Amino acid sequence: MAAPNPEKGFFQKRFGVPRPFNWGYSFLFAAIGSAATLMLALIVFESGSLPFSTTSIVGCGLITVMMTTMALMLPAVFIPERSGLEITGKYTGAGTLIMSFLSGAPIFLIRASFRNIFTYFWLRLGNAVVFPALFSYAVDNTKTALALQIITDSLIPALGISVFFYGLMWSGIRNTDKDLSYWVIPLLLCLYSLNFPDLPGLFVTGIWLCRVRKDAGNIWGPFLCLAGSRFFSLIMHGVIDEVDLTILRTYSDMPVTFFFSSIPALVVAGILFAFFRKMLGDFNYTYTADVYGDEGSKYTAPDDSQTVNRFRAGFNTAFFMGVIIFVIFWILMFKGIRL
Repeated sequence: MAAPNPEKGFFQKRFGVPRPFNWGYSFLFAAIGSAATLMLALIVFESGSLPFSTTSIVGCGLITVMMTTMALMLPAVFIPERSGLEITGKYTGAGTLIMSFLSGAPIFLIRASFRNIFTYFWLRLGNAVVFPALFSYAVDNTKTALALQIITDSLIPALGISVFFYGLMWSGIRNTDKDLSYWVIPLLLCLYSLNFPDLPGLFVTGIWLCRVRKDAGNIWGPFLCLAGSRFFSLIMHGVIDEVDLTILRTYSDMPVTFFFSSIPALVVAGILFAFFRKMLGDFNYTYTADVYGDEGSKYTAPDDSQTVNRFRAGFNTAFFMGVIIFVIFWILMFKGIRL
């Protein structure tokens, strides 16, 4: 009989698929996938073998699709197979999905307003513009370019975010600990984004998507909410817009019209959030009451205590290594090093 290998046992315990599963395990794979994508992009684009840059719509879209696939989609496909998780959720009716899509309106108002206000005060303090790790700039705003931009910078990332953060990670937290996910998942979403100007709005978005995931009961609620946010950005173009970072040098470069639209937009967004929170809650209650009778109001989801570990088990070696990798990316980004 072969003697046990202590090194192998250490790595299996720290990095093998945990049983029962925990939410923190998967974040390391998001970090590894992001690192692999950014390194590959650096090698390919620095070699000059491609006829476009990383900030072109095609170049940025290519990197975004690769990063979404490698960092979010692949872990969400392969990890559940080995851990016995059902991450997609259940179908709770068209009503919740429609409300999820429409709730994208206040999400857009929040993100656009916070981006404008946050960027102004950041520059007002004498700081320089910090560009996101991935962004594109189009000289010609053609319909083809707009369609490509919507698909690559909105719909595909929205799918990856919904599947990974509100599918895989959400399913790795017990029902009794779900309230804690309203803080952890948005924070990790912000960390993954590598997008400094959008941090305040993205954090609020992450909290709202947790609510949508809970009431919709599936990952398609968050996806439709994010898709709706992009849709309403087109509808409200000219009413409230996000400031273009490429034209800014100091805070004085921002027209005052951004404040005239951003402040009222926050008020409107707050009212809409209250409305959609009530509507989504009503749809969820109606569904659970129809399915489970008088006990429907107490129902949340099937008991997952046999497959999912307690919340504190998510703070493990793999999770902290994933955080360290993203922190390194943030430091590089603040130093102005293009990833």
